[in-house]
Amino acid sequence: MSVIVASDKGWVVDHQQGIDVSYQVCQKLDSTEQTTYISKQGLFAIHQPFRMDSQFDKLVSKSAKSEDASGSDRKRRKRKRTEPNSGEQQAYLNHQRIRPMLQKATEQLIALGRQKGCFTEPPDDIKSADNNLSARTASKTVGPGSCLREGCRRGVMKAGQHTDNLSANNSLLDKIDLKACCVLPDIFNTLIDHSSETASVVSCLGGEYLLPPHCHFLMSDYTCLDALLQCERKFDVIVIDPPWENKSVKRLKSYDMLTDWDLYKLPIKLLAAPGCLVVVWVTNRQKQQRLVRDRLFPHWSVCYLAEWHWVKVTKHGEMICDLDSSHKKPYETLLLGQFKATSDDLPLSPTVPDRQVLVSVPCSIHSRKPPLNAILKSYLPIGAQCLELFARNLLPGWTSWGNEVLKYQHVDFYQKVEDNIR
Repeated sequence: MSVIVASDKGWVVDHQQGIDVSYQVCQKLDSTEQTTYISKQGLFAIHQPFRMDSQFDKLVSKSAKSEDASGSDRKRRKRKRTEPNSGEQQAYLNHQRIRPMLQKATEQLIALGRQKGCFTEPPDDIKSADNNLSARTASKTVGPGSCLREGCRRGVMKAGQHTDNLSANNSLLDKIDLKACCVLPDIFNTLIDHSSETASVVSCLGGEYLLPPHCHFLMSDYTCLDALLQCERKFDVIVIDPPWENKSVKRLKSYDMLTDWDLYKLPIKLLAAPGCLVVVWVTNRQKQQRLVRDRLFPHWSVCYLAEWHWVKVTKHGEMICDLDSSHKKPYETLLLGQFKATSDDLPLSPTVPDRQVLVSVPCSIHSRKPPLNAILKSYLPIGAQCLELFARNLLPGWTSWGNEVLKYQHVDFYQKVEDNIR
């Protein structure tokens, strides 16, 4: 179970355990040999707050010796101060609004987590630290690289489909039930049903991937959204992690970004069951939060319910950076709403609480979110149909869609436990 602590303030989640529990028994579909897989060593080895190497070296140097006269007399270069723009001012005001709640809830959840053995006390000597070296090394894992995105683009060209002509009545979508094949054929624009009771290792695109039990996935480009509609399923929860426009992502080309207008075109109304819970990950930019709350939600017929926050901490329970850092905040935000097909739709029961905090040690890979399935289960009907949009990994019992939906299922992100299960 990935939820270690649950309280009226929120939850402590073990992200790594939430992944590893699905792969305790794993086998190729054409073999009887069973193996245990766990997350690659180092991916969650966040022992110290995030620092640049130069910052860390300076911290170690200061702890090794006190500043001498020459050091104290040395002139420091003054940084040029600039007035914050309107977006930065709005972000600051929002931070001041939520800061007391975040700090109080995080402190309480960390204390409860310590009682459960989830966090340990930090070392007294900074010289014994290594600035998260193993985590930073593991974060460079390549996995499938860009081949999934490129394959989706080729699938678009092959299918000749476009989002401006959404239809659930064409024959674009193929379906495969993974019961007798261990090598996937062309998987783009293809709904894959993995109904096995255990996890499986499958081969495709020249690599091997792990599939959790009872998962379903569809890998297609945003310009082939009609493939998703042909699944003919209505979902009780839809989690959306949009590929927001970002200067760093644009420079590194780490994923394909979408514009605000592209997000408007998401067919939420066609995918959501009455009363569907809609959960959207947003950055701390107020422009994005207003877009979701004031424009996208109404356009999708979704009523705003709550705002939650994911607070990232080290294995010792420290925030990964200073709470008031102007450069980077140790938290991200989720906005929750409920789809109402008609005014007669009943509210969710139990009621989704507002101002909740989710605390976890983050994966060292940028932008990889913690699993929400165990938390959201409490607010969903029994046997709920669950969907994640723009997913880059799979969850047991969920349908996942995206142009990199298998990215973090690649075996490069896992390691075998040597003692095989027989």
